[in-house]
This record gives sequence, structure tokens and C-alpha cells, in this order.
Amino acid sequence: MHAIVLAGQPNRGLLKTAYPTEYEAEIPVGGRRMGDWVLDAVAEAPSVSSIGLVGPSSLYREGVALAPMVGDMFGNILQGLATAPQGTDLVLFVTSDIPWITPRIVEAFLGAAPRDVDVVYPVIPKAVAESRFPGTKRTYVRLREGIFTGGNLFLARAEAVPRLKERAEVLLAHRKSPLTLARDVGIGLLIRLIAGRLSLAQAESRVGGILGIQGRAIIFPYAEAGVDVDKPEDLQLAERELGVAGDEASGQGWELR
Repeated sequence: MHAIVLAGQPNRGLLKTAYPTEYEAEIPVGGRRMGDWVLDAVAEAPSVSSIGLVGPSSLYREGVALAPMVGDMFGNILQGLATAPQGTDLVLFVTSDIPWITPRIVEAFLGAAPRDVDVVYPVIPKAVAESRFPGTKRTYVRLREGIFTGGNLFLARAEAVPRLKERAEVLLAHRKSPLTLARDVGIGLLIRLIAGRLSLAQAESRVGGILGIQGRAIIFPYAEAGVDVDKPEDLQLAERELGVAGDEASGQGWELR
């Protein structure tokens, strides 16, 4: 499996005030850069055989293929895809702002993800996120099966990624605004979403039809895959969570737990 860590998000706003690094992935958490936690988790996952990094050169490490950054999210996804070895079928994408992810969680996602679709995306139940990280504020969507927040990693068939660009850029731009996203995909879906009657299967079918792919959303029981660091309070939470772990893991990597 080829994994790509997306670390090209510039550091802006309140996070920039707290830590004036150029990129979010360079912000120190638990005595290490945030992106290093993610790179370690991916590198130590048994199913991952090669890694690409789209981000600052400061995060480069031996054995990782570094790709230059461009100005937009989907452009960086394509840059990362170019690091995959020739003949690669499936690619795992992971953002660099989920420092609490571990090799076990990476393996759990890869183990749960079906291989007969183009894209697999995890959704995390609200109860799971709030139990694991009390007080955290996320963007949630109410579906027939429950209330969910989206994950920060996804599995994709390599040949399907380039043809998603034009349509996916619109959806990615609206990914943190559920109602705007629903308007993109149709008023009928919007009505069902507001009423809480939209199912995962219906969302998969509609979004997949718009993008011209087969997609699958899986309910994933690990909040670490969906709670990212995008506010100072998230950074404080990460420091509390990883401060001790950072001391223990320094030079040793993650424990598979």
C-alpha cells in the first residue's frame, strides 16, 4: 500500500498566533512537529510499503518521496499521487493535522475498507468523537444511521483520482458546510438531510453519481481519524494528549496499540 501524507496547509489565523510556523504540520505538539506524528503512524503501519509527502521540506525523512506543494487541496492530492510507484492500484491519503492517529488505527481503516469501489471514506459517530475527546467541537451531519463527522483520511483507486478533479474541487471547498454541500448535490438530498432521513447509501449513490465514481462511506469507531487540529483549543488538547506520549515515543516510534 502506498500512503500519502498531505501536509501543505499554510498556518493561518489563531493557530499562527499560537505558533508562528509557516505550515500547520510544523506546529510542535508533545515536543515534536504535528506532521511527524502522522508520518510515524503511517510508516509503522504494517500494510504500508511506501510513503509520499506533500509538504514542506523540513518534514522530509529518508525513504519518503517528497512532492512539491501547489496552491489548492486537490492539486496537492494529485501531487501526492505522482509519488506512487508505477502500477500502484490503491492509495491511502492522510492529512497531517490528526497527530493522535496510530499505526493500529491506520490498519483498522485499511482492514475495514472494501476494495471493490473507487473511494472509501470514514465517518465517525458523534458519540464516539465526544467520548474520546470531550468538549471538542466538530462539524456534524445527521443521517438516518446517526450523527457523524467526517474523517481525515481516505482510500482511493489511483486511476480514479485524476478524473475527480473538476467536480471534487467544488465539494472539497464546501466540505465543512453540510448545507452548502447538500445544495451542491440536489434539493431532494437537502430536504432529506434536514429531516435526518438521508441514509449513508443514498449519500454514497448521489455523490458518487456526481463525481462519476463508486464511493463507500464506512462507520469508523476511532475518533482520532476525524478530530483534527484547526483551532488553538484543539492544539491544547493535542498537547495534553501527546505531551507524555511524545517523551516516551521520542526516537522509538509509536506503540501498536
